[in-house]
Amino acid sequence: MTLNAACDAEPDGQLVEWIAIDSSTSPPSETRTGDRSCLYPGSPAPEPPNGGEAAEPAVVITLEDFQSQPIIAAAVVSEPNNFGLLGGHNNFWADVDEQEFAFDTLGDQVLIRAWPVAYDWNYGDGATKTTQTAGNPVPEADWLLVETPTSHVYGATGDYNLVLTTRFNGDYSVNGGPWIPIAGQAAVQSEPHLVSIWRSDNRLVDGTCAENPSAWGC
Repeated sequence: MTLNAACDAEPDGQLVEWIAIDSSTSPPSETRTGDRSCLYPGSPAPEPPNGGEAAEPAVVITLEDFQSQPIIAAAVVSEPNNFGLLGGHNNFWADVDEQEFAFDTLGDQVLIRAWPVAYDWNYGDGATKTTQTAGNPVPEADWLLVETPTSHVYGATGDYNLVLTTRFNGDYSVNGGPWIPIAGQAAVQSEPHLVSIWRSDNRLVDGTCAENPSAWGC
């Protein structure tokens, strides 16, 4: 994401590196050139450096093709499970992995890779946040006490549906050839995650409910 920030001439720019391909070997060999260019969705590919010629892949995977893949959405996890406290640091994290998809088209074998790079959190109370981390679980002793990059403090009790959208970068290979970056990101929305936010009251008590059944908390 930090490298891609250099490609700011148009939205969703992606920094890519040029490689030299020797097709006389089987499979074709790849050599890194050290040259880089910016790739923008819907724009022509940049010219190769040093007078080289851009290799024409047998198949071109567009952002629409990428988005149509059955990318598995992240599973949202909350600690404690589906429960939180008013004013507490309610921790959420996304369980998601890199994924691959293989298929044949017009006799060519295509392999697509997708990996998560950004997470758009909508906490259900009007608050939103974008992170480059999926978050992580914390020890039980830290639940509701320790702030994390993906935690959220609710200002009112009630039931909230947290919605997470995970953005994936991807590339593809045709017939075992070099990996070609896909311009743009696929956005995959997870199922709403219900969390109930409660209020906690503290009282001093003396004795047990067996001794005083009408006492507070019994």
